[in-house]
Amino acid sequence: METIKLQVSRKIYTKLLWLLSQFKSEDLKIIDDSESSVIEYLNSELKSIDSGNAEFLSLEELDAVMEERIIKYEN
Repeated sequence: METIKLQVSRKIYTKLLWLLSQFKSEDLKIIDDSESSVIEYLNSELKSIDSGNAEFLSLEELDAVMEERIIKYEN
């Protein structure tokens, strides 16, 4: 499947979405911009894990980090 990105004025946005919704879901998928940035982030994290470059925390380390942040933002 190919991907295109469009910038559309508000006055035709609803009409364009209606038009695009007339296609079958296996032929066309509407992707929300915020969704694509999350997918890009998750893909980069997965690549980091797969390549062995990811850094992990133990539960104790995570607890310590969370305690520091709670104390920092409590006030």
